[in-house]
Amino acid sequence: MKDPIVILHGWASTISGDRYKELKLLLEEKGYKVFTPDMPGFGKSKLKKDELLFEDYIKFVKNFVSKQKLKKTILLGHSFGGRVAIRFAAEYPELVSKLILVGASGIPRPLPSIKKKFAFYATKISRPIFIIPPFSFFYKFFRKLVYYAIGEMDYYKAGKLSKTFQNVYKISIVENLSKISKPVLIVWGENDTITPLKDGKIMHEKIKGSKLVIIPKATHRLPYENPNAFVKEIIKFLR
Repeated sequence: MKDPIVILHGWASTISGDRYKELKLLLEEKGYKVFTPDMPGFGKSKLKKDELLFEDYIKFVKNFVSKQKLKKTILLGHSFGGRVAIRFAAEYPELVSKLILVGASGIPRPLPSIKKKFAFYATKISRPIFIIPPFSFFYKFFRKLVYYAIGEMDYYKAGKLSKTFQNVYKISIVENLSKISKPVLIVWGENDTITPLKDGKIMHEKIKGSKLVIIPKATHRLPYENPNAFVKEIIKFLR
């Protein structure tokens, strides 16, 4: 009997497990039972408190697996979900049969303080100007442009989860990589600009026996922009 697959989604204000619907269907066609839960603060899953810690997301996965009565799971983590999956696999190896990572985050890359200050002062100083019509119409666009310029779009998109975002993204999973003892497939888009390919190579180097596959021309959105290519690699790995 095939182990079920639990897909842990990435981070964005509009994302949820539903974003992986086509991926889910393709895997179900191959005979796998697939779960795509919404993690706290995303999709239909409400926040139970104002801000969460990284550990809260690990507890969520643990509770979800328990509630569904899954003894062994194939854990598939994309972006932020990859960060969660790595820590979970390291802490609860008895609940994971295999691990699949795609564009996973968790390798620390601090934003230079000068960029942080630029974003803070640029948006704060300009705020009074944008209160005046018709300039108020352009404030959201200006703020988005600033965060795009410094490569911090995830923070810009965090919205009500901005405090949680800061708590989560300061956590490094590097020390967890060497503790993973299960078979691991690492899939990366060649043109991923959100989590660079070098992050995937670091994970591959530190996870003993892992397999790294690079999908040509693919971006960070690989799981839902080109699910067929992704599933092809998944099935080869699971066989």
